[in-house]
Amino acid sequence: MPTVTIDDKPCQAQIGETILQVARRNGFWIPTLCHHDALPSYAACRICVVEIDRGGWWQVVTSCNYPIRGDLTVRIDSERAIRGRRGVMQLLLARCPESVELARLAARMGVRSTPYPKVTEAQRNCILCGLCVRVCDELIGASAIARAGRGVERAIAAPFRMPSEDCIGCGACAAICPVGTIVVRMHEEEVEISPFKTRVKLKRCAACGEPIGSELVQQALARRGGPKVVELLAREEFCPRCKRKKLAKELTAAVPRAGSGQSVSQRS
Repeated sequence: MPTVTIDDKPCQAQIGETILQVARRNGFWIPTLCHHDALPSYAACRICVVEIDRGGWWQVVTSCNYPIRGDLTVRIDSERAIRGRRGVMQLLLARCPESVELARLAARMGVRSTPYPKVTEAQRNCILCGLCVRVCDELIGASAIARAGRGVERAIAAPFRMPSEDCIGCGACAAICPVGTIVVRMHEEEVEISPFKTRVKLKRCAACGEPIGSELVQQALARRGGPKVVELLAREEFCPRCKRKKLAKELTAAVPRAGSGQSVSQRS
């Protein structure tokens, strides 16, 4: 079992683990934006950089995807590593000057402002981490959004910046977005994924009319699950609250009334 020495503290590690995993397990904080446990490490934001000893010289690497292969010495709080992380954060603040979440992380990193000119706000402070694109493609299988444009006009968008016909309205992109750029908005008959302007028809509870979910999500689940899932979802007409009420009503009806002269055991 290799030993990873992080800021002079020896830590046990497994072959194949990343520096970030070992650091977190041992109480070390390394800032991240594009990292999420539901997806393989991507190293897009470059905000998790640390230094490693290469036998006489020190190399800056991204901790989220650098694998442990043997004994390793890591410096998280070295001047060079801190300067690198803060430099990336200053660039992000220039792109997303109004992002509350980004400002909060920047403050924890000791970054209060940016020396760079602020660019035009795009997609409500999207930091271009790519998590939404990856979860839509790799986990959901819809591939409804992608990177578009160049330079300061770079953005995450649906094809031709029009509502996507491939979006199923699942909301996974909003759930995984680290800075709240993507929002799920509920309308009378549709669910909207903003800022992509995609709208998907809602399926509503047969009893109370509350939305159960996106019709396209249920169709996608049915396709993946096969005939049994198709049959199961076809019968799904009630929201959880109405389903509980319906079950309670059925159970009440099944209990014998007082004075009926017949017990449950006798009837059975």
